[in-house]
This record gives sequence, C-alpha cells and structure tokens, in this order.
Amino acid sequence: MKRKTIMISTALLCLCLSGCGKEPENVQGSQESHGETAGTEKHEEAAGTEKHEEAAGTESHEQVTVELIGPWHLDAEKNDLAAFSGSLDLFPGYGEWGASMEIRSNGQMSWYIGAEGWNGTYTVEDGVIRAELTSNLDQSTQLWDFRIIVENETVELEMDDKDMTIYWVYGDREDL
Repeated sequence: MKRKTIMISTALLCLCLSGCGKEPENVQGSQESHGETAGTEKHEEAAGTEKHEEAAGTESHEQVTVELIGPWHLDAEKNDLAAFSGSLDLFPGYGEWGASMEIRSNGQMSWYIGAEGWNGTYTVEDGVIRAELTSNLDQSTQLWDFRIIVENETVELEMDDKDMTIYWVYGDREDL
C-alpha cells in the first residue's frame, strides 16, 4: 500500500513538474468589431499577425496583434468608390457586383473588385501579407503585397494596383 501511494505521488509530481516547464498557451482575447485586438491562437498562428505599429509618420516598436482572418471591404473614406463605379476601364462591373476580400485561417485568400477577381495563398511577414494569387479572368498568377496598417485603432490593408493604392478595412459590408 505504501509503495502504491509513493508511485501515485511520484506520478503526480512528475505531471506537475512537466506542466510547470511549459509556456502557457495563448489565452483568447476579446475581439472587437474591427479586429484591432488579438483573436484566437489559431488565427494568430495562421495569419502571423504580430507586427510593428506605425502611426503619424513615427515608428513605434510596441508589438500590436491584429485580426486579419475574415471579411474585408473597400474603405469608402480613402478610396474614390464613385470613380470605381463610373469607369469601365478601372474596375469593370464594380457598380453591379461591388468588392470584397476574404482572408481564411487555412492560408487561403481571395478578393474581387467588379469583374476582376483573384484567389490563392498568403503568408504574413514583417507587417505585410504576401499573396500568390491567380486571376479568375485569365488564370495568370501574380504576387501581391498587402501592407497592414494600424491607425487610430483601425486596421487597414493597402494594396497597389494599376498605379493606385487601394484601401481595405475589416468587416463584411461595403461603405457606399
């Protein structure tokens, strides 16, 4: 009986000591509607969302975790959406179909503006989403960089296309 008690005590001690040696797992933070705060551990690992914040032209070395996984829409304040609708050359079909982006936790992403659409895979490094996407129209493949910007507690993605910068904000609706 004494030997059984010692073995159980030893096993419990080993379990406790092995548990003390591990780093604590990420605790799920609260998610705000625009995704400024930490999401689940799965999202942070899949999106690699840690980055350095840049604000008002000065660089802050404070680490900020942002939520990238989910739907994105065009920023009506920074994009000229009327020009997108009125131009047949810029983004044909934008007035009819709108625009949307989806970033998934499995490393897949897609976006479209009007008839122009792209889908493929991405990684996140140094505050940039690097995506290898294939055009839905001509099946060509292109590398895209989406800069992750945190300004005034709002997360935005900036991408360059056709000699212009396009701004995306987190959420599933388009500001018209």
